[in-house]
Amino acid sequence: MTAGGDRVTAGGDRVTVGPGPTGSIYDIGYRGYDGPRLGRRHAFTTLFLAALRATFGLGRSGRAKILPVFCLVFPAIMAVVVVAMSAFASRFGISDLGVLPGHPDMAGSTGTFVVLLVAVQAPELLGRDVRYRVLTLYFSRALLRVDYALAKLAALTTAALIILLVPHLILTIGAVLLTSDVLGALGREAGFWPAILGSTVVTAVAMAGVALMIAAFIARRAYATVAIFGVFIVPAIIVGVVLALELGGASRYIVLLDVGTVLDAANAWFFGIVPTSGVWQLASLPLSLGLADSIVIALGASAILVQRYRTITA
Repeated sequence: MTAGGDRVTAGGDRVTVGPGPTGSIYDIGYRGYDGPRLGRRHAFTTLFLAALRATFGLGRSGRAKILPVFCLVFPAIMAVVVVAMSAFASRFGISDLGVLPGHPDMAGSTGTFVVLLVAVQAPELLGRDVRYRVLTLYFSRALLRVDYALAKLAALTTAALIILLVPHLILTIGAVLLTSDVLGALGREAGFWPAILGSTVVTAVAMAGVALMIAAFIARRAYATVAIFGVFIVPAIIVGVVLALELGGASRYIVLLDVGTVLDAANAWFFGIVPTSGVWQLASLPLSLGLADSIVIALGASAILVQRYRTITA
């Protein structure tokens, strides 16, 4: 607005306008951002760390931390108990009790906790962004759709790896501390770690990938959690029934649909042992087939997850 004065109308007449409200334009010193552009890599890393923190309930209420802490601490306690019992037995000159789980057995012992974690946390990592309609904000920045999916997958896989590796680390430390031949113990334990890393990486990627793949298609957290549990539990029941009927022939390959049994076979391949799952033994399939199927499940679920976010409506 401006002050009053003479004005010319549309018809050419000059009229006098009385004084009125005035206004001013102020230079508030606004400048465009000229600082460093951190870019896509920084956006990916930030999202990965935020998702990893969310997986363990960090930065959230105490209630959100109960399940992740349980899934992390309980396998660690199991490993500590094994080390404590070995130490107690060594005081009586017993070097091997023969009934305590070792590195090859830890995958089966901790796998249940990983399933529990991914089934509950995968819908939490993906569902909240869909429900609150914030995907548009993610994709409007340097972060690509593929980056979003891979960052969530990397975070949940890392969380699963931590749960799987901590008991192995405790067993290794215990084995070194319980012997006077430290170098010999280190050598023996080092021989286990290639198999440990191979088995845990395949297991973590497969379980995290399957859970996130399902959660990507089911926005409701409760429904997604039930569906994830179903994928890990129901096929095992069906496979057990089919193999118990002894139909023979190609029916034994149905065991390849059971994620848990296949991962157990992959773990047995890495450690060179007999699978703990009786179902795989009934199927009489080579362990290498279990490893190959585990890799296919891990890569296939990850690819479906990425493709889902390539086409999802933000």
